[in-house]
Amino acid sequence: MRGGVIRLGIVVIGINLFFAYIGLYFLPQSESHPPKELKIQEGVTIDELIEIGEQILFGKGQCMVCHPMKAEPGMRSPAIEGIGKRMEEEAKKRNMKPEDYIFEALVNPGAYVEKGYDNIMPPVHKPPILLSEGELIALTAFLQSKGGRVTVSYPASLEALRAQITKAERGGK
Repeated sequence: MRGGVIRLGIVVIGINLFFAYIGLYFLPQSESHPPKELKIQEGVTIDELIEIGEQILFGKGQCMVCHPMKAEPGMRSPAIEGIGKRMEEEAKKRNMKPEDYIFEALVNPGAYVEKGYDNIMPPVHKPPILLSEGELIALTAFLQSKGGRVTVSYPASLEALRAQITKAERGGK
């Protein structure tokens, strides 16, 4: 009886060692890192802002979780393609500057829920996303570049962005 328990223990340990070896040497290992800090400084060009905004859209901003690039059936949120033009037109209807409209849509997304969609977007200047002011301006530049005219720049757009953040903190008033 005792010999059988010892043999069973050896078999179990052997199988575990075999699978540990397979897992360590034959299966791909993944490593997760926090998002790379993007430095946005005075003098950054519009093209650089757009490029940084695209990195934010696909990375730290997590926008692609809900927003597809092109319109498709069953979308949870509006598509990115052509969004610059659509936001520019909406801003004009509301008698707002395009950048003010986009800034407010990012920091107070419940203020502008497009027809046919639910209010599921979190404010991107707070956790869980937590974009910096420079990153918000870069993301805005990218969104505007999708069919619209890019009107933001860094640091010139900081005042308008801060005004929209303050407005959102006061409850949209």
